[in-house]
Amino acid sequence: MGAAGKVVSVRGSTIIGETGVTENFSVGAYISIPVQESKILGIVTSLELSSADTVRFTANLFGKFSSGKFERGTEELPSPGASIEVPTESELDLIFNTHRRFDFALGEISLLKGKKNYIDPDKFFSRHIAIVGATGSGKSCAVASILQKVAKLPGARIILLDLHDEYGDAFGELAEKVNIGEFELPYWAMNFDELVETFIDKDDPSARSETVVMSEIVLNGKRAKNLAYKDSITVDSPVYFDLTDIKVKMQALDTERLPNGKEGPFYGSFTRFLFKFDSKFNDKRFEFLFKPKRFKSTDTFSKFLESLFGLKSGKSIVVLNLSNVPQEVVNALVSLLARLVFDFNMWNPYRANLPILLVLEEAHNYLNSRMSSQTARRTIERVVKEGRKYGVSCMVVSQRPIDVAESILSQCSNFVAMRLSNPDDQAYVAKLVPESMTDLLDVIPALKQGEGLLLGDASILPLRTKIDPPNPFPKSKDVDFYTKWSILPPAVDLENVVERWRRISY
Repeated sequence: MGAAGKVVSVRGSTIIGETGVTENFSVGAYISIPVQESKILGIVTSLELSSADTVRFTANLFGKFSSGKFERGTEELPSPGASIEVPTESELDLIFNTHRRFDFALGEISLLKGKKNYIDPDKFFSRHIAIVGATGSGKSCAVASILQKVAKLPGARIILLDLHDEYGDAFGELAEKVNIGEFELPYWAMNFDELVETFIDKDDPSARSETVVMSEIVLNGKRAKNLAYKDSITVDSPVYFDLTDIKVKMQALDTERLPNGKEGPFYGSFTRFLFKFDSKFNDKRFEFLFKPKRFKSTDTFSKFLESLFGLKSGKSIVVLNLSNVPQEVVNALVSLLARLVFDFNMWNPYRANLPILLVLEEAHNYLNSRMSSQTARRTIERVVKEGRKYGVSCMVVSQRPIDVAESILSQCSNFVAMRLSNPDDQAYVAKLVPESMTDLLDVIPALKQGEGLLLGDASILPLRTKIDPPNPFPKSKDVDFYTKWSILPPAVDLENVVERWRRISY
């Protein structure tokens, strides 16, 4: 194709050019610049009218055509005055078919009708993924669509933490649905940090004493109940101990009087702790955690993991429904569930044959660095930093990326950035992607529902993509208020509502 313009200036991997082409020339359009025996490819990031018939534009350079193939990145740069061309159809095919051998695409390239956005699924799923987008951007549908594409693979292993019961029916028979509120998640599988998160108020003046004493009680309780492992047991070991030992022994210290009649060193120090312990231990909502009926001994741990991860059923996706879990224990449970996934594969000698994807929905609710509860954040930080060594990858999903710790999102090598209207969220995401791509993020507020800007290792180029709709859809659709208000609603069965409410039955 003949010249469509010329390079005006060059700064690093960014050029300013001028063109007389206006048809189909817009932000996101592709240009090519002949350099010796190669052609450098760029993406237009901004446009302005230079004169009545000339458009001045900025473009980021991302790769080059050389020897009949396309390569990401370029060591060659054009000079001012160099000719600018519009890539031919065959050149675009050469780019976008780079990963076609995998036959895995998230959807269609928005600006190139009929062309699929083929990506490298190994690089996509193994290098941590962030999917961000405001409410109504199609984020949940994007998650469901992506996971549905791999759920049919015979060796897929995906653990999805579902905070709002959106995904239970999105995968049909391919999913094992686990309602955590009705499933036993035994307290003795928690590590010590998670027990502290659950029972100790860090603002309590006696919090430090409570932590030290509880640590000793838990460790001694685990050793006493598991003599076969006594020499290797730590306070974090997933072995059975009697939870009521904590109350009995701390209550004794709280009321202790010495032989001389004086108060013991912890007299009255643990009253607040004991009140909190009793209120949670006797709360029906916490029975799934504190009063196990099936998993009541150390030798049931394998059966527990088998049930939790769906290993016996052979289902590719396990959806862990946390919607009926008390909010005050969500942070500790997310930490527990994520840590179990990580620890399982860390100790699994066959981990190379069992890679696991951990999907963290509504991540801003428990991975916020400004929250008082930090257990989940610390656990996920470890997973994103070390997980790849053990075949564990994360998909972090959030409508408020600014509320997700930077230490976590910065470890994600692939981003699906959907519509974000909040300037703080936009600026935060811009900090996390390579500098050469930040100009492309200006399009984020204008993305349509179901569209995402795909950035990262798995994609040959940063691409605006119409993500394929899922089938079936997750339960994330907004209630149509006006439509529902326009018809007479059915009678409300108040007795049924009240009964479900009282019995905590969903």
